[in-house]
Amino acid sequence: MKLVLDEMLARLPGALGASVVGLDGIPVETSTTVMDVNMEVVSAEGIGLVRRSGWTPSSADAESPEEIAVSGPSRLTILRALGSGYFLCLVAGPHTIAGQARYEAWRTGLKLRQVIG
Repeated sequence: MKLVLDEMLARLPGALGASVVGLDGIPVETSTTVMDVNMEVVSAEGIGLVRRSGWTPSSADAESPEEIAVSGPSRLTILRALGSGYFLCLVAGPHTIAGQARYEAWRTGLKLRQVIG
């Protein structure tokens, strides 16, 4: 999984970090390009949003969100459902093109789904 995350961060200008995180908010695997991004905190915050959205593992086939994006003045955070209760959490800087970040999250999500099974 780390190699897949590393490859995504290398392709995306302005990417700060990424992790695969479970519903407990604890990252299973993490990769960063800068040391000042705490992916454990960002992942936990993101999973909190996922929970508040009403997503549950049993609702994965229903109208549950596949992606949640949150943007602010200093970063863009994208959470993408991977299945089996796991999510990709991507954090990018403020100058990253949001569409490109969403595409890379989708593309990487496909690869990670194969790894997770």
